[in-house]
Amino acid sequence: MSAAASEHGQTWTRSVTTSGPMVALIGLMALLCARLLPDITGKPLHEDEAVAGLISARPLGDLLHTVVLDRGGAPLHFLLAHVALSIDTTPETLRWLSLVFALATVPVCYDLTRRLAGRSAGLIAAALTATSQLLLVYGTFGRMYSLFAFASALAADLFVRALERPQRRAVLAAAAAALLPLTVHPFGAFLFGAEAAVALWLWRGRTLREALPVLGLTVLALPLLLADLRLSDRYAPEAGQNLDSGTSAGAATLHALGGAAGGRGALLAVFVLLAAAGIFAVVRRRPAVAAFAALTIAVPPVVLAAASAAGMAGDRLGPRHLIFMLPLWIALVAIGATQLGAMLPPKARVAALVAIVAAAALAPNAVSEPRTIPTGAEGAVAAPAAWLATQLGPGDVLYPYSPVFFAALPAAKEARAYSREPVALARAVKRTGATQAVFISIPLREPFNGNGLRRLGIRFQAFPSWLILESRGPFANGTAALESAAKLLKVATPLVTEPNAHAYAEQIRGTACVALVRLRSAC
Repeated sequence: MSAAASEHGQTWTRSVTTSGPMVALIGLMALLCARLLPDITGKPLHEDEAVAGLISARPLGDLLHTVVLDRGGAPLHFLLAHVALSIDTTPETLRWLSLVFALATVPVCYDLTRRLAGRSAGLIAAALTATSQLLLVYGTFGRMYSLFAFASALAADLFVRALERPQRRAVLAAAAAALLPLTVHPFGAFLFGAEAAVALWLWRGRTLREALPVLGLTVLALPLLLADLRLSDRYAPEAGQNLDSGTSAGAATLHALGGAAGGRGALLAVFVLLAAAGIFAVVRRRPAVAAFAALTIAVPPVVLAAASAAGMAGDRLGPRHLIFMLPLWIALVAIGATQLGAMLPPKARVAALVAIVAAAALAPNAVSEPRTIPTGAEGAVAAPAAWLATQLGPGDVLYPYSPVFFAALPAAKEARAYSREPVALARAVKRTGATQAVFISIPLREPFNGNGLRRLGIRFQAFPSWLILESRGPFANGTAALESAAKLLKVATPLVTEPNAHAYAEQIRGTACVALVRLRSAC
């Protein structure tokens, strides 16, 4: 009986050891999902989401041309969004896509940390990921950021596995995964570069022949890096107001790390100490991984600060762009917390680890919610989107990308939306054929008096939160359509007296003029 009881006890212990982390992960993912679900329909639409949605709804060939050649940058999120929108052409679809990758990031961060410091550290990392401010904000934001976090976590996890077991299959999987962040965001180059630097250091002294399969895979990074170079001249100074301002590289990094885990202020300092303890622990056991983590977190702010000082970087840097740091930062914090816990008695250890996770969950906000503009709310866009659905025809031009055009899907998928970045705008205009009409959207914060526009015979439709200007053609090409839009804005802008709306109209007219000059046309 005692032998049977002992065997039963061992079986139960193995079962708990095996299934316990799985149950905990499911619970943490459910917690994150419950916190994110209300935001799918509850948050106003944002212009950045409109960019992704209106581009992704286009035919595949046009999508790739717009992303890679007109705009420059990484195509994977647009391709996934294209597939999702082919199933359900509504703005919420992009947010569901982000939710999926936010949830998937939790178990991958667990596995990454488990490889470095065991299951307990892995579960702490999973809990920190599930309560991360970055994922709580961008886990339903219809852009690439949660996908970027997931791809970065997967790349780091497989790289650590390849360092553990440097066998051919593991190394090839790590090399392929290293390309994923590059296909999602240009800053994936930082993670790719950190992996490459560590791999080259470890590979020194070996024959080139052994590395050829990996080198063959990494060559695929070149076209992705070249596409990212198209971003370098895409932005121009905006007139009237800065609608998407950024921050310095150092500040953005602190907000990104605090948004991953730690918040800001004194609490972030505590989490920095935990991460420092974590990296010291990793240095002793896995120096290559420590070097990889240090390069991933420390190099980007230095490079970005230098690029900004040299005038080679835009002014829109924010914590969301550095979300690729999240998996490794959380892993280091979790390992540091585990090291601290190992110094305490069992009951105190559990209390300390719970307190760390609770502190992260309740930390002061390091990341602000971008979806606060009321003109993107459902009540603000519903009426103008319904009107647009009755007016839009195939090939019509929408200028610029905006929540109200995004809300007009699926009708808007047949139209061509234009950017309010002059370089990308000029590239798109150059390949636009004949079109019948141009629709221009201007967000309003006050009711608009349209008597002046009516006296001038300007076609428009005014709603409480949006003014839609309309220029009817036909227009022989994109340049003619943009010239008409610029002329219409020149006449209409002085009649838009509400300050923010006036500044916005001035800005998009200025962008149109800069693009027309690039196209050797008058404004």
